[in-house]
Amino acid sequence: MRHIAEQRQKTVLTTTEKNLKTPIASRLYSHPDHTIRRPSSVENEVSSVIQLTRLFGASCGANQTQMIEKAGVFGQMNRPPYRTLRLRVFSLFFVILLLLTFTACSTETDKESIRIADYGNDGADFARELAKKFPRREAFTGQEKDASALIAERLKSFGYEPEIQEFKAVAGDGSTKASQNVIVRLDGLGFRYAPKSKDATDQATPGRADDLVLVVGAHYDTPSVHLEPNEEGYTEPLVADGIHNNASGVAAVMTAAKIMREMKPGYDIIFVFFGAGTDSFAGAKHFLNSLSNEERARIDAMVNVGPIFAGDKVYAHAGQNSVTGGEYKNYANRRKLYQMTDIFFEYKLNTRNGYAIYTNQASFIASTRTGKSGIFREWTTKLSDHTPFDDAGIPVVFMESGEYRIKSIEEVGLENKNPLFMASEGVISGTQFDRQSTLEDLFKDIEEQSARQTLPVDWDTQETQEEETDGSVDEDEQQRIPRLPLRVNNTAFVIVQLARKGPLDYEFDG
Repeated sequence: MRHIAEQRQKTVLTTTEKNLKTPIASRLYSHPDHTIRRPSSVENEVSSVIQLTRLFGASCGANQTQMIEKAGVFGQMNRPPYRTLRLRVFSLFFVILLLLTFTACSTETDKESIRIADYGNDGADFARELAKKFPRREAFTGQEKDASALIAERLKSFGYEPEIQEFKAVAGDGSTKASQNVIVRLDGLGFRYAPKSKDATDQATPGRADDLVLVVGAHYDTPSVHLEPNEEGYTEPLVADGIHNNASGVAAVMTAAKIMREMKPGYDIIFVFFGAGTDSFAGAKHFLNSLSNEERARIDAMVNVGPIFAGDKVYAHAGQNSVTGGEYKNYANRRKLYQMTDIFFEYKLNTRNGYAIYTNQASFIASTRTGKSGIFREWTTKLSDHTPFDDAGIPVVFMESGEYRIKSIEEVGLENKNPLFMASEGVISGTQFDRQSTLEDLFKDIEEQSARQTLPVDWDTQETQEEETDGSVDEDEQQRIPRLPLRVNNTAFVIVQLARKGPLDYEFDG
């Protein structure tokens, strides 16, 4: 008896040792008598399902990983033939279901990670060229005229036929001076009637809207810079080149004009590069006054792109004509603003590209040019090339960069809170800070500092991961886009998409 007991104990220990050395999947298929048998082909199929689930589970969540295990498949493999067939069918169905799930999840993740508005550096390079060649292109000057020729030349390279619209205006000093607008036109594909609003009706409603116009513009001149001599009578040399105001805005409109040659808009587009914009928006006034009543009536909206490069955030504003008093607003005149913010959310520009469009969300009362008082929200008191259109009752969207987390109307004009601009009280336009080398170097340093802060630190060696990898650059670092091309391209992208957003109850017919 003692000999038999010792033999059984030895057998159990031997079996246990074998189990410990045997993969868990094989042990789960063992018989009650602890002898190991080879898994069947069916069992291998199910095991493969489990491995697939575990392999892909990390990308779509671990819930699927537990599904088959909870179903009690393991340990129940000794089935009659008809149940084995059902299990084969179930396995095949489950694999297909998993693959579809993982493909959908992977596709959605890929879509969100794909960068859009990838227009390269052409727009930013044009802004740099404009600033470098004509740094003092102030209103009514020779450099401004030469800058208009550079703009026209670039538009010709896209296949446009630019019109140079010369005009004379009374300058700030009271004298009459000459300037010029650069204009190109692009026919759109139109919009079809597709009623969605609750008030929509088919009675006497045109089936198409093929003659609506969207004006997209930016001034290409730069503000004058006033320098005061110091106590010793020394005046520092003028170095500002207007890369911010308004070479960046010009570059965004130029990029949109280039892209729309291929990606046709719904609206008929008029691109206008305004001269003398910094002198009471003289170019915008002249352009609007040059239109007939019929041509004005066709304008559905106007988009004005101001300096978008150096301000803390990119903002979009509706016009003052959308303020009706108190908490009320004219939704029709803010429709284009809301469409623009919809585009931002629809394409997840912040997630994909690190680009955001903000709207002014202040809460105090402010007055418009016409004397109406309303909550200072979604509009601005800043005046620019959109102002003549705003005064004419045309819906406008004004894009600029700045900071509107403010508590009073006196703070409007603040552009950047970086301590570097403390000497100008946060204003960049019309100061010595509006210089390509100054701004690009600053934002490059800020981006590099931000990137370093995201690297893990080994507190034992006080070395960053970047140092430990012998200076290798990770994929995120390689894909990081400098601020100027990032803002130029994404602003252009939003404008291109906006040109396909029609009036209420109409859809793009492309």
